[in-house]
Amino acid sequence: MICKSGSGWSIGLKTTGITLKELLNIPILSKAKVISGHQGLDRVVRFVDIMEVPDLQGWLREGMLMLTTAYSIRDNPGLLGELIYTLNEAGAAALAIKPARFLKKIPMEAVAASNDCGLPIIEIPPEIPYMDITQPVMELVLDRQAALLRKSEEVYRTLMTMVLENSGIQAVGDNVAELLQAPVGVIDNVGQMIVSSPPDYDWKKAGDPLVWEINLDRRKVARLLVDKDSLDEMEQVGIEQARLVLSLELMRNKVAEDTELRLRGNFIDELLTPPLLLPHEAESRGRKLGMNPEHLWEVAVMEGETAPDEDLLSELLALEARKRRVAPHIEFRTNRAVLFLPTPESRDAAWMDDVPSWTDTIGLWLEDPANKLGQFRAGVGTRVPLWNMHQSYGEARNALMVSSRLSGGRTTRFEDVEVYHLLSETANDPGFAALFERKLGKLRAYDDEHSGDLLRTFFYYLESRGSLIETANRLYIHRNSVKYRLERIRDITGFDLNHPREQFVCHLCLVYYYMKQDKQEV
Repeated sequence: MICKSGSGWSIGLKTTGITLKELLNIPILSKAKVISGHQGLDRVVRFVDIMEVPDLQGWLREGMLMLTTAYSIRDNPGLLGELIYTLNEAGAAALAIKPARFLKKIPMEAVAASNDCGLPIIEIPPEIPYMDITQPVMELVLDRQAALLRKSEEVYRTLMTMVLENSGIQAVGDNVAELLQAPVGVIDNVGQMIVSSPPDYDWKKAGDPLVWEINLDRRKVARLLVDKDSLDEMEQVGIEQARLVLSLELMRNKVAEDTELRLRGNFIDELLTPPLLLPHEAESRGRKLGMNPEHLWEVAVMEGETAPDEDLLSELLALEARKRRVAPHIEFRTNRAVLFLPTPESRDAAWMDDVPSWTDTIGLWLEDPANKLGQFRAGVGTRVPLWNMHQSYGEARNALMVSSRLSGGRTTRFEDVEVYHLLSETANDPGFAALFERKLGKLRAYDDEHSGDLLRTFFYYLESRGSLIETANRLYIHRNSVKYRLERIRDITGFDLNHPREQFVCHLCLVYYYMKQDKQEV
């Protein structure tokens, strides 16, 4: 039997057997008497053996019913108490004894030990031969084993037929729930319900269900829940077969998902590289692959010095997808993750009112220390129809490029830096270089000569609309240090730093300067 215990789950049986309570109902034992250890009558008998030697070490087995006349300890009856504890430690079922011939009566020390550990002492009438006991007991045990084997084969055939007929994991779950006469559920590694029977069962009220792991390729992929206090042997057989069949169903689902992911990847490659698909073709194929063409799509490119944790990002995306009720996609390419993120074109549904933008969500992922994504940055393109995904992908890469050159935030929307990107496209005009030299050449020369950071300070000051605190935070210095640097900038350039036109022109010059620095493909 499987039952709940304070330290977790305990499995009391390794093979099948019959309880002492059942055993005492057979005719040959009708005159047997339980002397002590009554709380252990649910112990299971799987073997019968006879003891006529005092040394039991090395050959005791779990589930053993030990028969004895106590001949070997007739001169030292006190050893019977120690024998009780030895049998209990080995997991034996009970001690059946004929005391009349050699002990006359069972010592009180043995009775106390039996009551203490719950291993029953059963007194057998002296006229009953051992053979008359061992034969019917083993027949019962073997009959029980045969019955369980037949039940196992029946359950296996039923469930395997469902697998072969592709009945689906819900049908398997319903069958297992009917077999166990209890609610059954399967949850994935992040706690999401894969299947439940009944489908609307509230598992939050289940309290403390029985739990088994379901493994694929030696990896835990799910857990099987049964809302029941304990299982008998028959039900345990059903559970083991259910785990096997559920593993096969999950493997089938995984193969289907992997195939769909591969087909999606091929489809996305065609969406992103010329010659581009026609809108109607993209919509038709996207619908077949679960990429809803009625949604708007935005692409996020996440990049760092090393490859991102694929399992982590996939789990984060899967959780968010369930909240939003959409089907996104993710691709991993060297040190980069590319996320294809759908949003319903109409956000009228009430449940979407509190749903943040994908940009905000990705920002939270990157900022959460638990995710260990601190070295990564992300660029996010604008929302476009499915067939125009290449545009959002290009924008995401450009947003990442602009952010890296201007030391922007962890997550950057293309809409926020679009003007900077446009400026970089025209930055080769010699007029920009001349303008920068006139306005900020002296400041650059000062930085070069003194290893200063006045240009960067001026840029952050303008980016933050004149906020000393935000500028200080971006530079990791004290606010008074920012004030001192601004005074040096005024002295060197002669600008009125509060003049709107001067701020605008200097801001453009600084964007031009940093966009020209360390230019490389992103």
